[in-house]
This record gives sequence, structure tokens and C-alpha cells, in this order.
Amino acid sequence: MWKSTRRNKQRCRMCPIIGLVVVNDKRLLNPLVCHQAHMLVTYQYDGQSRSDTLLYDPILLERFKSGQSCQVLADGHGIVQA
Repeated sequence: MWKSTRRNKQRCRMCPIIGLVVVNDKRLLNPLVCHQAHMLVTYQYDGQSRSDTLLYDPILLERFKSGQSCQVLADGHGIVQA
């Protein structure tokens, strides 16, 4: 049983961020948390560009704007951890 579940599991990889945009769309906001912004993150996974949303992270945004390399941990379904 362990082998079959292990084969079906997607592999997580560190993926470089190629685009980062702050989104203030009220449809993405949590109504219980005031002024909660999100970021639309575009990253490279398996040679393809993919996008996903994350909660606003000022440290990640500043690193990306300063030109430092930024990566996210992602699998075939989206970002696992920033």
C-alpha cells in the first residue's frame, strides 16, 4: 500500500518566481479579516508558467522588487509554501 500511494503523490519542487502582483480585489478578500491583500504569484514549474494566490507578504514582495532570487515550494496543484 505504501508504494502505490507514494507513486501517486506529486513531487514538491523549489520553483523560481517570475512575477509578483499585489491584488486588492474584494472578491479575494476574507470578510472576517479587514484590508487583507493577496499576491498573484507567477512561477516556473516543469518548464511551464503557473500562477497562484498567496496572502500578502511584505518581506517576499521587497525581496522580489530588490531583484533577489525568490522561490516557492510548489507541486502540480499549486504553491505549498512561500
